[in-house]
Amino acid sequence: MRPRHVAIIGLLIPLAGAALAAALVVRSMRGPAGAGSGASGVPALIFAEYGPTADRVYSAPADDLARRTLVATIEHAEGWSITPASAMAGSLVAYTVLGPGAAARRDAPAELWLLDVATGTQRRLARDADLLVPPAFDQRGERVAYRSTNGDGEQRLVRVDLQRGAQRVLHRDADDFGVYPLGFDADGALLFAALSTAGTDVFRLRDGEQPQALLHASDELARDWRISPDGRSLSYLAPQLELERVVYRLHVVGIAGGDAQRLASLPGQQLAPVWTPSGDAITVGRDAYPAASAAAVTLSLAGGAPRALPAPERGFDAPLGWSPDGRYLAARGFDGASAYAPGREWLIVIADGARRTLEGRSELIFIGWLASG
Repeated sequence: MRPRHVAIIGLLIPLAGAALAAALVVRSMRGPAGAGSGASGVPALIFAEYGPTADRVYSAPADDLARRTLVATIEHAEGWSITPASAMAGSLVAYTVLGPGAAARRDAPAELWLLDVATGTQRRLARDADLLVPPAFDQRGERVAYRSTNGDGEQRLVRVDLQRGAQRVLHRDADDFGVYPLGFDADGALLFAALSTAGTDVFRLRDGEQPQALLHASDELARDWRISPDGRSLSYLAPQLELERVVYRLHVVGIAGGDAQRLASLPGQQLAPVWTPSGDAITVGRDAYPAASAAAVTLSLAGGAPRALPAPERGFDAPLGWSPDGRYLAARGFDGASAYAPGREWLIVIADGARRTLEGRSELIFIGWLASG
């Protein structure tokens, strides 16, 4: 069984003062020196192909997905895989992994690594990360936040300065439900979600201050958090009951304050919202049920009719991320009717009215996009 397997319904998201000079290990790469930037003005898709004991990271131009370049081979504990951040920072990829020889358990301490796909070099940032909680970059790609859980069950949100390699514990939590780093806002404050019997709350944490309550997102479990490109808004999915069925709906809230607002009312379950690079719209997937297929749609924050993307012949799409130029959307395509019965899956790229499928011998893991040169 492969615990890293993508599950639409299951997604919830997502050392003080010590220097890391000894831990900042540079690991040599197997394969080419790096991906470089996208050629001829075309961004490059960065993805990994799962292997039982190693994941291979590749780069492929968005308009020629078969022309892939090996960037890195990442060894890991048998049956496990990397957990990348939800987005890259320029050419940088942050990920957690159970290294070779580590205890093959989801609660075993994982390593946090930084990969530069342009040069093919890697640095280990920490050895105490929670494997299944994705790390998160700040807006400038200068810092990374991750979660760590000690033997007593205390969870810590830790920030790593990428230039100095210094760690700082920003928050500690002993609650049984958990806290999850969401990313950093435009002012460099960390946003995190906290789960409890009261549901899901979001907090904003600035250096040297106590966490500030930003909003109560749901009385249940909210999920699929994304911070806007300018760091001033937060999008997420929250459940609600409609016609005796629980469905997830897209909400957006300003980080500076204000009430969360729902965007256009769409039928069926909403899935995996991602911001457009301009930050003025969000693309979201939809269940196909009861129809045979459903297209992902882009919703403008200013209102107006949703803009549908090319739909699959059968099934639905869960968006993963837009390329920096806004021309290409990576998504995970499913041939089932809904997120409760997703069927088979593929990694696809949607652009220019067409859908392109990325071929692989095993599960493909979306990592992000590298801008064109």
